[in-house]
Formats: sequence, C-alpha cells, structure tokens
Amino acid sequence: MITNLTFRKASKEDIEFLLWLRKETMVQYLINSRMEVNEESHLSRINYHFEHAKIILLNNQKIGLLKTAEQDGEIEILQIQIAPNHQNKGIGSQIIKSILKESFAKKIPVRLSVLKANKAQTLYKNLGFEIYDENEFSYFMKTTLNV
Repeated sequence: MITNLTFRKASKEDIEFLLWLRKETMVQYLINSRMEVNEESHLSRINYHFEHAKIILLNNQKIGLLKTAEQDGEIEILQIQIAPNHQNKGIGSQIIKSILKESFAKKIPVRLSVLKANKAQTLYKNLGFEIYDENEFSYFMKTTLNV
C-alpha cells in the first residue's frame, strides 16, 4: 500500500497540469477511438464537473486526477488519470479499492465509463466492475453489491 498518497481539491491554477495530464494519458486512446482530439475538447473534459476534481499527490507532487460524485444512490468515478511514469505501480488500483470500500460501507454501487480502446478496462474488470451498457466509444461499467 502506498501511504504517502494524498488528495487536494483542484483549482484553476492546476489547469496547465491537468491539460498536460490529459494529453499524456488520453490522446492515444481518443485517436484509437476516432474521437475529436484538440485543445477545446481537452479543456471541456477538464472542466466537466470540475467542482469534484481532486489532484492526486504522491510525496506532495502532482501525479494525477480523480473526480468522483455521489448521486442517485451511486458513486460515479467521473475521471481517474495517473501520470504515465506513475502507472502500473498500483496507485490507481489502490484509489479505486478505497472508493469500493466506501461504496460497500454505504451499500451503494460504483459506476464508471471507459473508452473501448483504453486498457484500463482490464483493471476495472479485475476489481469487480461489469459492463452493463455500451455505446460506439465506451463501455459503461458498474459494481454489483454482494452485501
């Protein structure tokens, strides 16, 4: 378990970092999905539910973004992005497991969407998410409650 992982509310001063992070983590998946890739679409996604945005910090250094929202009896993971040099180290998994623990305590499911071209869907499946719907670009996944 990574113990020096913290979060803080994102601010407008983080936009430059978030734009860099989005480009580093999402451009190839967006291209592979034949989706629009430009500054405007990146900023639109960054600003989507910005009030829920948290900067993920490792040793007080920015390494990612987490956006979650609880509504309608569910927790939704709106976005989770980890900088490429910090991927495959269990950080995303640890964060999602903590969200799952919260959802279990509250007896509510967790849902998210993932681009079909994004390999993160394997992580989500391994953590107990199941596909319940899809569109041209994304799978919609949800946990089932085994309470």
